[in-house]
Amino acid sequence: MRRAALAFAFLAAPASAEIGLPDAQGSQTPVVLTAELVQPTDRYDHGVLGDALEWGGLRLTVQNCPLCSTIPPGVQVLITLPESRVFEDIEARLADLNGDNRREVIVVETDLARGASLAVYGPDGKIAATPFIGRRHRWLAPAGIADFDGDGRTEIAYVDRPHLRAELVIVRLEGDRLREVARLAGLTNHRIGEDLISGGVRDCGQGPELVLASPDWGRVKRVRWAEGPVAEDIGPMPARVSMRRCPAAEAPLTRPKVMPGWCRLPQSGHVCGNRTLPAR
Repeated sequence: MRRAALAFAFLAAPASAEIGLPDAQGSQTPVVLTAELVQPTDRYDHGVLGDALEWGGLRLTVQNCPLCSTIPPGVQVLITLPESRVFEDIEARLADLNGDNRREVIVVETDLARGASLAVYGPDGKIAATPFIGRRHRWLAPAGIADFDGDGRTEIAYVDRPHLRAELVIVRLEGDRLREVARLAGLTNHRIGEDLISGGVRDCGQGPELVLASPDWGRVKRVRWAEGPVAEDIGPMPARVSMRRCPAAEAPLTRPKVMPGWCRLPQSGHVCGNRTLPAR
């Protein structure tokens, strides 16, 4: 059940992401250590992730000085949504989006009347969000977090309406807004009723690439950046697409860096990402 297995998000991040930086007065700025979706609710009847429950709250463990041994390891911050909204997601993701060595929280937030948006939270609440899609029962599926265009800044990739529009969107946090960087049609990463989001991000030595599916789930696609996102067909579905092994012709001597996220391509039986997997 997705509610039990995917509540916590301990995503790949440099160790410095858990170190607070001093401000002008020398005090520590709060950092988010963990994020958990809480307060299950049935007030939204979409059921896109396979059951009738979504989440009404987000619990953060926050600490001002992770390296100080004289204070408790962290305090709990509870963010509760109004009755008109839910978190419609499988997990709360942690990643440093603006290069300040502090991780933000990335989650799908849905308005009961206007559909889903991609939201970014911090210790003080919401930082930024994309516009709601604009219609009830319309959703988006996060695809991965990485520096996709190689400019040194982190982007978030998601699929806009994976069951209908099937369009990859890449956004970047800039101040208090999420600015759209690129779009690419003809890609998906979720099927209605599945309690997982398929695909993910891998780096085979040429920069991060997204692994997604064609809208009809007949082909596996990878998306690389070449003056914009470019999709390449890499095989039929079902397919064993390893997020921990790269094609020998591309990186015969290196081990791919697994980026934040996880995946299981349908029918392949291969689960991958930041978890330990059986050797194949």
